[in-house]
Amino acid sequence: MAKAAQTDSSALLKLQSNISVQRYFEVSLLLTLATAFVTVAMTGKLDFVSTVVVSIALGVKLWSYSREADFSLSPRTVTRISIFYIFFYALDFLIFSPGPGLLDKMLTATVHLVLFTTVIKIFSARTYRDYGYLATLSFMMMLASAILTVGTTFLIFFGFYIILAISTFISYEIKRGMESARRAPEGPFRKPRQNRTAVERALMKAAVGLATGIFLLGAFLFFVIPRYRTGFLTALSAQSQNITGFSETVNLGDIRKILRSPMVVMRVTVEGDPRQFQGVKWRGVGLTSFDGTHWFNDNTEQIPITPASEQRIVLPRAEGWQSRSHHPLRYHVLRSALSTDVVFAAPTPQEILGRFHLLNVDETGSLHSPQYSFVPMAYDAVSEAGLPSVRELQRASTDYPEDVRLVYLRLPDLDRKVADLARQVTSSAANNYDRATAIQNYLRGSFRYTLDPTAIEPKDLIVSFLFKSRSGYCEYFAAAMAVMLRTLNIPSRLVNGFQTGTYNRVGKDFVVRARDAHSWVEVYFPKYGWITFDPTPADPNPIRAGAWDDYLDALSLFWSEWVINYDFSHQIRLARQVEQTSRDFQQEFLGHADQFKRRAVRVAYAIEGWLMSHKLLMFLIMATILAALVAGEKGGSLAEIRFFWLWRFGRRELTMSPGQATMSYQRLLKTLRKKGYSKPTALTPWEFAKSLAGTRLGSRVGEFTRLYNLLRFGQVQVPMTRLRQLLDEISRA
Repeated sequence: MAKAAQTDSSALLKLQSNISVQRYFEVSLLLTLATAFVTVAMTGKLDFVSTVVVSIALGVKLWSYSREADFSLSPRTVTRISIFYIFFYALDFLIFSPGPGLLDKMLTATVHLVLFTTVIKIFSARTYRDYGYLATLSFMMMLASAILTVGTTFLIFFGFYIILAISTFISYEIKRGMESARRAPEGPFRKPRQNRTAVERALMKAAVGLATGIFLLGAFLFFVIPRYRTGFLTALSAQSQNITGFSETVNLGDIRKILRSPMVVMRVTVEGDPRQFQGVKWRGVGLTSFDGTHWFNDNTEQIPITPASEQRIVLPRAEGWQSRSHHPLRYHVLRSALSTDVVFAAPTPQEILGRFHLLNVDETGSLHSPQYSFVPMAYDAVSEAGLPSVRELQRASTDYPEDVRLVYLRLPDLDRKVADLARQVTSSAANNYDRATAIQNYLRGSFRYTLDPTAIEPKDLIVSFLFKSRSGYCEYFAAAMAVMLRTLNIPSRLVNGFQTGTYNRVGKDFVVRARDAHSWVEVYFPKYGWITFDPTPADPNPIRAGAWDDYLDALSLFWSEWVINYDFSHQIRLARQVEQTSRDFQQEFLGHADQFKRRAVRVAYAIEGWLMSHKLLMFLIMATILAALVAGEKGGSLAEIRFFWLWRFGRRELTMSPGQATMSYQRLLKTLRKKGYSKPTALTPWEFAKSLAGTRLGSRVGEFTRLYNLLRFGQVQVPMTRLRQLLDEISRA
């Protein structure tokens, strides 16, 4: 008996395993694991070999489902491979795994062990325990990805993961219920493939529907629940982008390394018309000294700035601020994680608002925040972009302070040709502003922009650029101008930063990429401070943005600003925006309601005037409507009302339709009921007329019934006047 029961159970399970839920469950679980693995792989933390091996294993397993083939490993094979890997683990730890120390090597080898176990489980999973292991591993991969990356790609893969995870758990519960049932499940179709397709579609629709609800509810809770960002896991997720040219020492030519990179460095959201920011440069670091091959700062001292209030730092006023026109720029900067502590701002920054525990300023007016080196930062800034007039700069004194002369006029040993060229170019200039403008225009108009300059000699960069190559990129142009100005005893320095960037009309922000890195020159004018000059000609081959770039950049901006950097201050901003939007909507609604009220009053007065001038017509209309309502209340239709009118007031011979014949017969029955003769339901009209043959009404009722039958069933035309005459006689009898 027990054996028979066991056989029946095995047969039932075999029958159930052939149902589509089993295949659907395994594919959903495998896709869930694959999505989690791809998300981890895209963080760049896995080595190439591990990524390739696991990817191939997942691909082969998925391909086996499409071919309906069984690539499962037997328990014996799993055991043999596992024993072999024990010895390989030692070799991996001692030889193959990279790392500076034993702990790093052990960690890498252990990661390889986990991935090996995952691959083995993929090809040998048979029990719920194996399935649970794979599901848990996929969740841990997604959790690790959330820590290791802040990119928008995580959002996309996380969405797929949620859908697949829900699909997996739904099919898991259905699978368990089927296996615990005493009766094999039955589908609505005869063919198993049709049943499988129907079930899979239903499960996928349910998974997508639930995932949509989870996303909506999760997004609501995410933005509403109070939060405080502590940054405990910031170090784990730091993926700083290595960017050259923003340290205290820069080799001439370093900036070329990033001028080909599309990497997003920062996003700037501006207040007001974005056109006022066209041409604005995001100042990074100023460099004072040049030794022939690289620029550097002799004085690396940084002065800390005391915050004026919480998260608000007021910067020292720049020299000559009184003589500059007033042109404030307000903007919000979202800087990526970079290998520099520089705080980028438009010249000349006056105020910085952000989560800065420490903000320093150096000799050149460059801003530094050591806490944000290698991590993202977000801040608001106010800059004064106004400049003195050209006439004021032309009249500027040449009596420079001693500290300015000592720092900003120093030069290495140079070929005389550089100074001679500077004097030649500025021979017609009468003041230092015109001299600086002449050199700027000379370099812009006589040299060619290229990222691959030829004939540049590393030992004599400036001379070879000016007299041999006559082509290069921003660093060479700026360095040449600064050196030429110094040969004329005009204080100058080189500045590294970024150009304005590309304006995104969708995200309403400027997207600044690494290829927007730029070098320019600042020239000193007594009483007016440092004035910007840019001798670099335009790039003849600018990179054009693609059709979808604005949308992708806008999504990335939203993700970085309102998800990654979302904190209590953002909640306050969001609450204020919601309050302002609701207030604007209320005002707009009340305005529309008031307009509607005014229009309704005008229409009412117009209708009233029309009614007063057409009283008789309105009386007839109202009487007709009232009569129609009365008839309707008594069960009359429009056809009955028309028949009533013709019956009462028709004066000429009219032919009747079968429908009107029925109405006339109903009037006959109504008249007979008043006289005490009711027609039984079982009798036909002719039988009822015969039943009245012995009464004083019998002959007239018989004739009426005969005419009715001819009209109703014989399609013979009967005059309405004869029926009306007979009915009148019956009524008077």
